[in-house]
Amino acid sequence: MGRKRSSSSSTPTANGGKGESLVWSEAMDEVLINAFVHQQDIGNRVNGTFTTHAYENIVNELKVAFPDKPIDKAKVMNRMKYIKKGFGACYDLFRNLSGFSWSSATNMWSADSDDVWNKLIESHPEAANWRNKPIMHYQSLENLYGQDRANGENAETPSEIRQRLAQQIDDTESESIAAIDRMVANNEATLGDLYNENTSSLDGNKKQKLTREEVQAEIIKGIQGVAEAIVKSTEVLVNAQNSQTEQLVKAQSSHTEQLVKAKTSKLSMPATEIWTRVVELDLDPSKRKLAYSFLVKNPDMLEAVLGLPLEVRKEYLMELI
Repeated sequence: MGRKRSSSSSTPTANGGKGESLVWSEAMDEVLINAFVHQQDIGNRVNGTFTTHAYENIVNELKVAFPDKPIDKAKVMNRMKYIKKGFGACYDLFRNLSGFSWSSATNMWSADSDDVWNKLIESHPEAANWRNKPIMHYQSLENLYGQDRANGENAETPSEIRQRLAQQIDDTESESIAAIDRMVANNEATLGDLYNENTSSLDGNKKQKLTREEVQAEIIKGIQGVAEAIVKSTEVLVNAQNSQTEQLVKAQSSHTEQLVKAKTSKLSMPATEIWTRVVELDLDPSKRKLAYSFLVKNPDMLEAVLGLPLEVRKEYLMELI
């Protein structure tokens, strides 16, 4: 996201150290984001969380596209967390703002006038960062995370509702006490006058009590609404998954076939001929299938191996796999 072309990340190894550093390019980011969108489309995201199988598919897809990169699940998760953080800051800032539009041609936000920009920056100084900064893959990221931020991360929780309403009551009580103090100080009323007006005070207390009851009712109603929404969304998800299982399986199969076709279409010879060449190298039987799969998936490496003299092909191929 932005003009930054690449960033590096590393993951802990089994012995507690750091794994091989990985530098992400814009091309890698594009494949990464598209892979997440695809896994979401075929149902491998449940209640906003990608499944273990989804991450396995994403890692494998990146490895096929970039076989020379040390890609693993941890690096994928860290990179997507970084991308999501940048998108979230931008999305939260511009969502529902009038006078602004996002251009797919420039990958940037634009305003109707400089005055609109200046007013936004005055109220939100961080907006200046986005005035001349591209936002790559914005629509795909909005597809992945826009709904989550609109319905979840920025929604007011029952606890926040309770605190807000309680604060409103406290503010009302404080204003009433302050008003009494001012009346006594200005000789507009005495404490005796206020005491003698006990009937009015009792009426006020009843009103205050009713207000608190109304607050409690609103809190309970809000909690019930959240619970009902969760139950309803769960039922919808289960029904959708049950009715679309066959379509999801077909979509996954089609995507896999497309990947295979894309790779095999670049082969300079039929797959059967590749197997024959592997057998000719007199590899250990346990290594033949591995070597065959590697050459089929990596047409460029196939050309490199075949370009070597026959006597060094075996050694070179074993180093690659």
